[in-house]
Amino acid sequence: MTTVRDTARFPLVPVLLAGVGAQFADDALLLVLPVLAPVSAVLTILLTAGAARLVTRGSHGPVVARAGLAVGAVSAGLGLLFSGLGWLSMVFATLTLIAGVAGAVARRPGATV
Repeated sequence: MTTVRDTARFPLVPVLLAGVGAQFADDALLLVLPVLAPVSAVLTILLTAGAARLVTRGSHGPVVARAGLAVGAVSAGLGLLFSGLGWLSMVFATLTLIAGVAGAVARRPGATV
């Protein structure tokens, strides 16, 4: 049995900044436009997908899905840390995690999940 070497590495700092930025850009936007408060979780999910897409620009192969997963995990983890561990928070954190992968992989010819 042979082991395949993992060469799909992604830069950690941009991934962390994208996850943190996606989570807190929503809060900054709500300070300016408080009328968006009912849709803040959906806005965070969309920002996470966009941040994952931005971070993985120019990448190809399995690194795209892994970086998207990392962006989604950072954003979801911060969301759970600051909003609590209620069932609705966990549902939105799961959707945020999925959105990170989906945002990175969507319409990419070389991305594999």
